[in-house]
Amino acid sequence: MSNLLDSLKSYITPELVRQAANALGENETGIGKAISGLAPTILAGLLGKTSDSGALGSIFNLISNTKPGILDQLGDLVGGGNLAHNDPKDAAGQLLGSLFGAKVPAITNAVSSFAGVKSSSTSSLLGMVGPMVMALLSKKISNDGLNLSGFSNLLQGERSSILGALPTGLSAVLGLADMTGGSKPSSERAASTGTNWLLPLLLLLGLGGGIMYYMKNCTAEPVKVEVAAPAPVVEPAPAPPAKFAMKLPTGYEVVGSLTGIEAMLLKFIQNSDSVASKTNWFDFDHLLFQTASDQLDMEQSQVQLTNVFEILKAYPKVKVKIGGYTDNVGDAKKNKTLSDRRAKNVMAELVKMGIDKSRLEAEGYGQDHPVASNDTEEGRTQNRRVSVSVRAK
Repeated sequence: MSNLLDSLKSYITPELVRQAANALGENETGIGKAISGLAPTILAGLLGKTSDSGALGSIFNLISNTKPGILDQLGDLVGGGNLAHNDPKDAAGQLLGSLFGAKVPAITNAVSSFAGVKSSSTSSLLGMVGPMVMALLSKKISNDGLNLSGFSNLLQGERSSILGALPTGLSAVLGLADMTGGSKPSSERAASTGTNWLLPLLLLLGLGGGIMYYMKNCTAEPVKVEVAAPAPVVEPAPAPPAKFAMKLPTGYEVVGSLTGIEAMLLKFIQNSDSVASKTNWFDFDHLLFQTASDQLDMEQSQVQLTNVFEILKAYPKVKVKIGGYTDNVGDAKKNKTLSDRRAKNVMAELVKMGIDKSRLEAEGYGQDHPVASNDTEEGRTQNRRVSVSVRAK
């Protein structure tokens, strides 16, 4: 039975690597190595969450809702593309944020050094590898009927192969150095296993049909590739967000993050000097949509939607506009349509809860008004958002 990394390898065809290399202006060997570093890195991040059942539960739900059909359309994600304008990187970006947080830049730099490609290229590849890993795991969960416990056991059972395939130095970046086990130095593990899972693929890229047939039917000893270890990047673990709690005039207590939409919205509403206008916008920070859809994931979004509803209920003079946004990937017109549907679905949910429709309006702006650079996956994740603007108070 093939393990997860072997299963992933079967979807990384020579044509896909060639397509990615051409789109990113890199050589095929470097792109192949970058992919071979990113896939086990994401799996290692998941492995690190198996000790936290709460965090893993949210991730399990996110992955379970990923459409396995993405695996047959990976070429559409090369170079930052999307699938029928419902971008699976919405969910992939949320997954990466949950797994790695502020470590994403350090990870892309380490993989870039390992593969010999630009950091921007590695970041773009995350937009393909992230959905690919999620889709494969979703398929595995569905086919094997896995529950949360079974999913955790699956990851734990493949711990050795996952950690063994990590590029040198990434265990330290991920905080998994104590999980690697064994007596081999990390440099030896990277040389012996870190690239070999994709090595047959890389060899195929430069060979003709006859040689490919020969390799398919003959066994050759794997070639060891010595890779210079990047300098370990050690970052402090991000501190959990400070909690915010306030009792509203209605008696309802709003609880959230000190930097979340609840705290920012209440501060603006209660400040007599703040003026309602088109320029004040506050981003939802715990709002999630179904993968490749404009439908809200209510299990993940209910708490924050309820908080915003209670704030509007407590301050009946407040009127707001809800704005939807995307990154700059894909067709601009389709992106605007998707963002408009998402904004209006949030509005519809608040109306359903009891807010008068006359106090609300919604509009999608697509890729206009970015709040971060679209050159990185982290920036694109920030740009895919839903926000609220106070228009009267």
